[in-house]
Amino acid sequence: MTLYTVSVGTKKYQVAVSDQAVEINGQSTHAALVKVDGQGLYQLDKDNQKQDILIQALGKGQYSLNVAGRQSIVSVEKTSSQSQRKVNKHVEGDIKAPISGVVVKVNVVVGDRVSTEDVVLVLESMKMQMLIRAPLDGIVTAVHVTSGTQLAKGDSIVTIE
Repeated sequence: MTLYTVSVGTKKYQVAVSDQAVEINGQSTHAALVKVDGQGLYQLDKDNQKQDILIQALGKGQYSLNVAGRQSIVSVEKTSSQSQRKVNKHVEGDIKAPISGVVVKVNVVVGDRVSTEDVVLVLESMKMQMLIRAPLDGIVTAVHVTSGTQLAKGDSIVTIE
């Protein structure tokens, strides 16, 4: 069984892959990713639903995924079972920069009420803009950046409680 930590925006998933099964956060799922062409087009077959995905490697374990016109940057890190137990436990509402880049726009201020998937910030990296979304419903308790701030991967952006 091969173990991975997969980060999509601010969300982290523990993925275990074997010849017989795929587990995401400990839950078994029936999924297959089939390569369609040599240009990065794949088809995800999950629970008898098919979805086309364009995957482009960015290097250093990062990939650009385009699903139904929605683009995300995904980080994939192979982990051992021992290191999986020690996965970085961050506060669920502490949004961190998924990659280095420059803050283009901050859409929230302290005191704002946000819902899951609301866009809280726009980050630009390698001439691509990424929408950073709220991982949960709550109230913004801290905004750690302003437009123009240069971020490194893992820097705190916004805190939601």
